[in-house]
Amino acid sequence: MMKGLFMTAYNVAWAMALPFLACSSRLRQGWIQRLCVQGFREEVDVWIQASSAGEAYLTAQIVRSLSKRINARLLVTCSTAQGIEIFTKATEAMEPGSKARDIKTNYFPFDMPIIMKRALRIWRPRLMVLLETELWPGLLAACKSSHVPVLLINGRLSEKSLRRHARLGRVWQSIGPDRILAISEADASRFKSLFPHASIGLMQNMKFDRISFDSLDPGETSPLTSLVPPESPFVVMGSVRKQEEADVLAVIEALLRQVPAAVVGLFPRHMHRVRRWTWLLQRAGLPFILRSEMDGPTQPGSIILWDVFGELSKAYRVAVAAFVGGTLRPCGGQNFLEPLATGLVPCIGPYWKNFLWVGEEILEQGLVIQVKDRHDLVGALIRGPGTKRPKAEVIRSARQYVEKRRGGTERACREIESYLAGW
Repeated sequence: MMKGLFMTAYNVAWAMALPFLACSSRLRQGWIQRLCVQGFREEVDVWIQASSAGEAYLTAQIVRSLSKRINARLLVTCSTAQGIEIFTKATEAMEPGSKARDIKTNYFPFDMPIIMKRALRIWRPRLMVLLETELWPGLLAACKSSHVPVLLINGRLSEKSLRRHARLGRVWQSIGPDRILAISEADASRFKSLFPHASIGLMQNMKFDRISFDSLDPGETSPLTSLVPPESPFVVMGSVRKQEEADVLAVIEALLRQVPAAVVGLFPRHMHRVRRWTWLLQRAGLPFILRSEMDGPTQPGSIILWDVFGELSKAYRVAVAAFVGGTLRPCGGQNFLEPLATGLVPCIGPYWKNFLWVGEEILEQGLVIQVKDRHDLVGALIRGPGTKRPKAEVIRSARQYVEKRRGGTERACREIESYLAGW
């Protein structure tokens, strides 16, 4: 009864929302496919939904592995153009002779129940695969009524998400996934409370399978070495978010006061913040130069404001100390594994919930230094050169840490194979 009332209301809500969604330039991309009026129109064996960039990378891992193992028709849907682009690029170099008969992509249909029913009638998948927290009521209800099994892999569910979903507890119970593979005991327990009838197991986080370590000799010179005077310690402030700009500015000022010969490499997380940083540094009276304007080494005691893409990992190779942003304020964190792959132990703030999957053991093993606040960060960056471990040792320890946690992709593929083998 409750399920029927909810789906009716949900359908009406989508019908009312569609005219407004049509005003979004992002959603207008693939609009006809989102309505399931045009686009891919053939039957498939497995439909995998990858919401955006992160899930697209994980889906590419699965598809590459499955294509070597089973002869199946695969459909991957993404909610964003970026997700489709990432997936396509990640799989276009697959080895010849792959067993998969077809790998197709399409925009993810709007979760309006009547649209999802139409999608299932067209594609008729034997298995629906969702990633992480992809819980769509319209899709799940359509799969349930069409007797399509739903497998959720790399599952994670925060306490906040659980509280939000629990408001529709009885609805979720009636349409929930058939099988869930969670990335931790805590996530498994939360899923169990939301979906008591689902079969729930554990798997390693597939994100560990994506981590690769620098294959270059740790002692090899980075192409950015020429930008920093030989006598100057180079400190990287990487992936700095808007919310922590005032904190990072204060850290840079304190750092240059205490280490006048240092050079700071400042990497805003989003390139459009370069203009704002230009104003902040000018107002603070700090000497700086844009990376795009450099043709030789900068002066000791100055800041290089990075306004070009793709050089952060190269900068980590030159640095004696580094801070990874998104962690001084509650922004979720940024990728602090990247500097580890170059042999550099990074500093992070207390806010890194988006990377809790890495495990707090990484702090216990001294592979990441967590600071309390910006004042603590200044001291940690200054101490960094004096306590720096050999790069080869850091890379070796980080590789061992990650290797113990690999295998999630293999586990997910075995589960998909078992479902297909049962038909």
